[in-house]
Amino acid sequence: MKKIAVVSLYFLSEEEGGQKNLINGDFSTPIVFDSDKDLDYGLWSAVVEIHNKPNEYREAKADLYFLCHDINEVPNHLLEPGNSFILRNNKIIASGKIEYIKDR
Repeated sequence: MKKIAVVSLYFLSEEEGGQKNLINGDFSTPIVFDSDKDLDYGLWSAVVEIHNKPNEYREAKADLYFLCHDINEVPNHLLEPGNSFILRNNKIIASGKIEYIKDR
């Protein structure tokens, strides 16, 4: 089941350990939830579909869902309003918080 969360994102600056250039389009990257830092549910990739380019404060809204959303083991229960997370590759790209779940 494809569960889609609407999230607020903050893209870390290079000085904060993030990337030099802002991401302006949709992307996919590993996600780590604050409530699952030990990765008890595994390391999964999230698809991030940006609503608008990040503003001058490096903030943006986006739709977020698991890349492999059709696998039975996907931890959709982590996609709940209020849950915080980081998006990362070799660096932390962004921190975020789930605002609400989209109705289907």
